[in-house]
Order: sequence, then C-alpha cells, then structure tokens
Amino acid sequence: ENVKLKLSQFCQVPVSNIVNLHDVTNIWHIPLLLRDQRAHEAILKVLGLWCVGKVPQEPKLSEWTERASRFDKLKSPVRIAMVGKYTGISDSYLSILKALLHASVALDRKLVVDWVPSCDLEDSAAVETPDAYEKAWGLLKGANGVLVPGGFGDRGVQGKILAAKHARENNVPYLGICLGMQIAVIEYARSVMKLRDANSTEFDPAAKTPCVIFMPEGSKTHMGATMRLGSRRTFFQVNNCKSAKL
Repeated sequence: ENVKLKLSQFCQVPVSNIVNLHDVTNIWHIPLLLRDQRAHEAILKVLGLWCVGKVPQEPKLSEWTERASRFDKLKSPVRIAMVGKYTGISDSYLSILKALLHASVALDRKLVVDWVPSCDLEDSAAVETPDAYEKAWGLLKGANGVLVPGGFGDRGVQGKILAAKHARENNVPYLGICLGMQIAVIEYARSVMKLRDANSTEFDPAAKTPCVIFMPEGSKTHMGATMRLGSRRTFFQVNNCKSAKL
C-alpha cells in the first residue's frame, strides 16, 4: 500500500487506478489479478461507462479461471520436436509456440518443446559433431510429434527431409508449415514415388523433377512477405492428372 501511495503522489494517478501484477504460473492468471483488485471499476469510471446499460459491470471470467486452473494441473507431457535452423532464437517461432501451448492445454497435456537444429540431423554432422548428432536424433526419436516451421535458404534442408522421413516411416504426427510443407512433399516424392531428383525450385531452380514451383506472378529472388493469401483461380496445364480430377 505504501508503494501505491508513493506512485500515486509522484505520478498523479489515483490510488484506486494502481494495480499490482506480480509473477504468476501462467499468463491466464493476469486478468484474474486485475479483477481481484477491481481494475474494471477504475476503467468503467474513467471511461464514464458506469451508467451504460449494455456494458457489463462485472467481468465474466469463468473461462479464464478454468483455463488458468487447468494449466496449473497439467502433468502428462507431450513432446514436440521443433526442427529448424533458428533454434537458438526461440522468439523466431513465437506464434507457433503459442499455438502449440493453446492446443496442448485444450488437450490436457503439458507441452515440452525439444529444439532440434536441422543441421545436426545430417550425415555430415555424424562425422563433424558426433555428440550433437546423437543428441539431435535422440530428441527426434523421443518426440510425440514433429514440427518443421518456415524458413529461407537451403541450409539444413537435408536434415529437415530426414526428420520428415523419420516421422512418416514411424507414423509420428508431422506438421510442416510453409517450408516444412515443401520438405514433406520433397521427401514423399523421393522416398515413396522414387523421384530421386525431386526438389523445390526455391532450392534448385534447375531441378529435373520440380515438385514445388514458384508462383508465376511471384518473385524468385525476394525472400519474405511473398506468400499469397486468399483465393486464386488456378489453371491446369494437363486435364487428366489426379489434381485436376480431384
């Protein structure tokens, strides 16, 4: 209380508008802390919404409360191998991590993300950095699911292909996002369809068997912000292929 009084005095903020948000076990507790300190009353007062009939006077936080409580009780782990080349910078995959967290909580599982540098899965790593190679494969084989996120460039691509191959052959759930989906297509084309030269034109513009190609209207050199979003009319060059028939 004495800290609140001091802040109020020097910042010209009413004591009732100062709240304490301390560290909590999960972020869903934050709105509950705000409610317990009557922050909603200060907001309604400042905005002049006390007398507006359609504005709720009390926050409806039953779903928040349930989510916060559920998270703290999670015990059964689910291990997801995140196979990428920016694994040292977790913020690179922040949106994916949040999506995994929301999904795991919804399914009553405690999320464990194992960061697997794709380069460490490659055959060359077995010779150059054997310890890293063994660790990477140990994490991959111990995962309940494999996720290969987006990225640019061809470094570590072979390691990602090996991760996709492992997931497919061992019936481990695999999610490929952007580049990760290209990887899955290339791996399937090479391993199952026996198209040894299958590749994406992003990695090999002169690929003999291009299974992923650049969009005709897209840039072949500019990296980033080139993804097409929304609907698009697609014309088939061959009408008797499986894609056209589907």
